[in-house]
Amino acid sequence: MIKSVKIANFKSVVDLSLELGSFNVLIGENGCGKSNILEALAFGAAASADKLDNEFLGSRGIRVTNPDFMFSAFSNDKKNKSIIVNFIENGRLYEFDLMNSPNNSKRWINKKKENAIGELETFLKTLLLENDEQKKNKMISEIQEGKGELSILSEILKPYRNEKDFKEIINLIIPTLLDRAISHPDISNYIVYSPEQSSLRKFEETTQIYPLGIKGEGLFQYLKELAFDKKNSKILKEIKENLSLLDWYEDFDLPENLMKNEFSLNIKDRYLDTNLQYFDQRSTNEGFLFLLFYSTLFISKTTPAFFAIDNIDASFNPKLCAKLIRTLAALAKKKNKQVIVTTHNPAVLDGLNLKDESQRLFVVRRNDDGHTVSRRVEYKPGRTTKLSEVWTNGYIGGLPENF
Repeated sequence: MIKSVKIANFKSVVDLSLELGSFNVLIGENGCGKSNILEALAFGAAASADKLDNEFLGSRGIRVTNPDFMFSAFSNDKKNKSIIVNFIENGRLYEFDLMNSPNNSKRWINKKKENAIGELETFLKTLLLENDEQKKNKMISEIQEGKGELSILSEILKPYRNEKDFKEIINLIIPTLLDRAISHPDISNYIVYSPEQSSLRKFEETTQIYPLGIKGEGLFQYLKELAFDKKNSKILKEIKENLSLLDWYEDFDLPENLMKNEFSLNIKDRYLDTNLQYFDQRSTNEGFLFLLFYSTLFISKTTPAFFAIDNIDASFNPKLCAKLIRTLAALAKKKNKQVIVTTHNPAVLDGLNLKDESQRLFVVRRNDDGHTVSRRVEYKPGRTTKLSEVWTNGYIGGLPENF
């Protein structure tokens, strides 16, 4: 699990750190920088996955804009054209230092990786091509840990001592070494989801990222895969059970006669006459679609282990919001998912149990200089007022102060 994150010089974020639990909620007024925090982490994730071209950034949930607007705009320091996104996972630091490519302003590069490539090339070149044993041994001795292994490596690589062989082995070795050193699969797969009703109703669209796109694309394709593979029957059953949060819901199924390129869903309302046919996703209410998407996202083994949801309260009744958050927080712990969500609905807070360290609430605001900052709201044993009231009454901040 990601223990903490640090962001610097990204949009409204100048310098910000968060100590995360498994289920994290960000609140604050409009424009305070909640979405910027989520996007900065997606930017770091793209660097971890080594996919920093614009077409990949958009599919992760980043609002791609002119590169100059990706940097913090609070300083005229033209030298500080670097965005920092760091993650700590199981005590290990993953650092990403992002800047525009000098050859293409719409492409980004990770300076940490570029520097690491240079250092590795120097090291391997010394092992492979250096004839002076004293220089070679000095290089090895500078790396205290694993000295014996490095000496063995030097011997193994002796046959590849000409320049052509060196370039070939560098191309083989460096990507593997760097993948293990500066990237992590949970970080690489992080996505910011912002599901939209229009995308959730469509069943003919595919998605760039499997199995679920940032707006809900791919949901019905994926459910079809689950339904027609008996190995996934337990997953589909759990998704269906989670939809019982809706009073009217009885069941859903997929038609058996679907063509390979057809995707549809039959939904049953328990109040309707038993002789009535199912209705499909084009006719159901949007609350069902959002709940189906979140249930699939949290329960599936194929979806990311670490992700974010922007505006999770969309389309839900206040009481359902509170119940939904309790359900999703429990699912996050059960399914080993780590989630960051944003909300403007106070009812969401009533679903949180701050006594549980895995559930955390952060108030995001802009300070006197306009920088995005955050503060964790901790559990207080003597607090009896609902968190929704604590927020709306102005006791923890996160509300507009200009009117």
